[in-house]
Amino acid sequence: MLLAIETSSLVSSVALLHDDTLKAELTIQARLTHSEQLMPHIADMLDKASVSKTQIDGVAVAIGPGSFTGLRIGLATAKGLAFAWNVPIIGVETPTSLAWNFVGASDYICPLIDAQKGNVYAALYQWQQDTLQQLEDIHIAPLTDVLNELEIQGKNVVFCGDGALLGKTKIREQSPRFRMAPPTMCIPRAGSVALAAQKRWREGDVDDCMTLTPAYKRRSEAEVLWEKRHGGQSCL
Repeated sequence: MLLAIETSSLVSSVALLHDDTLKAELTIQARLTHSEQLMPHIADMLDKASVSKTQIDGVAVAIGPGSFTGLRIGLATAKGLAFAWNVPIIGVETPTSLAWNFVGASDYICPLIDAQKGNVYAALYQWQQDTLQQLEDIHIAPLTDVLNELEIQGKNVVFCGDGALLGKTKIREQSPRFRMAPPTMCIPRAGSVALAAQKRWREGDVDDCMTLTPAYKRRSEAEVLWEKRHGGQSCL
């Protein structure tokens, strides 16, 4: 059984996947900090699902990009549990797990994650039968550039993620081929993290608990400001 953790945005989500059955999922957008709610949510879900820690065979966790603080809390928790329970850990990039919200969809899938100052982390996926194909790697760009490029391609595209929610007016006005995902599919969910991780887990493709790190894709604002104030000297 896989325990999955998703804390890459304001959404707090945990799930249990047993074989091909989503045994439990708790997803909340309450704007509380992940440090306040993550462990209580995990404990509550295990209790309500009548699952003990000895039944957990692996831990899947969203590694970003997304909220720097949320990613650190989620990954630290996942590492601690995986180490304590002596089970494998599998990191899943957030755009990939978002694409797993749309298994079997015919449209292109474009997860957009807020990168601040009008920028987004973007990627492009397409389902080919039961296989998810990544057509564009995760990159950071202005939202307008992402939309213009996709409009030129002339494909039907469904958008998801908090960056899409922030830019939904632009998305809807840009092209009749663009559409927003419904609320249940627009947000990152631990159930999809578990599905994305399960394939790797079954193949024995797991991560090292000691070396797995968040996929930030850029430096934090604090690091940039530090270097500006200290003449380019790295804060590390």
